[in-house]
Amino acid sequence: MAESKRIGLHMTPGTGQPGRFPKLAARAEELGYESLWLAEAGSADAIVSATAFATATSRARVATGVLPIQIRTPVTMATAFLTLNEISGGRAIVGIGVSSPIIVERWHGAAYRKPITAMRECVTIMRQVFTEGRAKFEGEIYRSDYRLGFRPTHPAPPIYLAALNPPMLRLAGEIADGVLLNYSPAEAIAPMIAEIRTGAERAGRRLEDLDLAIYLRMCVTPDERVAIDSFKRELTGYSFVDSYGQMFARYGLSAEFAEVRRLWKAGRRDEAPAAISDASARKLAAFGTPENARVMVAQFRAAGITLPIVFPVGPRETSERDFTATMEAARG
Repeated sequence: MAESKRIGLHMTPGTGQPGRFPKLAARAEELGYESLWLAEAGSADAIVSATAFATATSRARVATGVLPIQIRTPVTMATAFLTLNEISGGRAIVGIGVSSPIIVERWHGAAYRKPITAMRECVTIMRQVFTEGRAKFEGEIYRSDYRLGFRPTHPAPPIYLAALNPPMLRLAGEIADGVLLNYSPAEAIAPMIAEIRTGAERAGRRLEDLDLAIYLRMCVTPDERVAIDSFKRELTGYSFVDSYGQMFARYGLSAEFAEVRRLWKAGRRDEAPAAISDASARKLAAFGTPENARVMVAQFRAAGITLPIVFPVGPRETSERDFTATMEAARG
């Protein structure tokens, strides 16, 4: 899809203070970022934040990346995204995923059931609202009998599915406009694209009809050692999420993540991140110089990604400095 120099930006600098979003969004658009993304997991509301991005910009797409489908009804999400699409002048992107039992059940008290079925049904309902202004659906997870109360004036926003493992990758190929990958090295992209292609062809579609996006975690900083250690602490939390565990196993990281869990359960939580090697951290993110950031973007373009999305990471203490440096370097 489109030209090869497209690039997006994840918009969570440091503590993710929402009051800073409009200024950062305007700066990102000036730098040439074509889309601005925000995940929702204990952070600012992603749809409200995307609305702030939209009011501060005139060209950049505004996207959630990703919104857990279980914590809002499909109709609620559909109407919210249509509203965002109208406010932004047709620039909204729907980025949704099935999240994890910890976030869905423990944090939100919602049910985490049959994620593939739930995603298929959720997208079906949302597309009905988008295209017909009417959702009449009875499924295994969701049901809806709804009529939209306003007439959209812009084309429906595209739907991107977050996908880690083959079943969701194939589903994305089958029903989505785009797929959002995460925490993967460049050499893993070809097999993932093959799964997406399988799903697309099963539905009579072409791989070329989908946008292939990925979050690229990076930190341009003079304090590379500190940034790597911070990233290891971030990864530690994912060692307890089964879907990520399955994906990381494909990358040869099973033993390291098993050791993380062992240390954590033994009460040695400060030691747990060190079970992840520097080599593994560098396999999943880029650190240090602006050139390292740009090389990472180029590697993923060469691997078949059509939309690399820069995801600045790093220690909280230097978050503002590192976010700005990473945002500016990766676009250069």
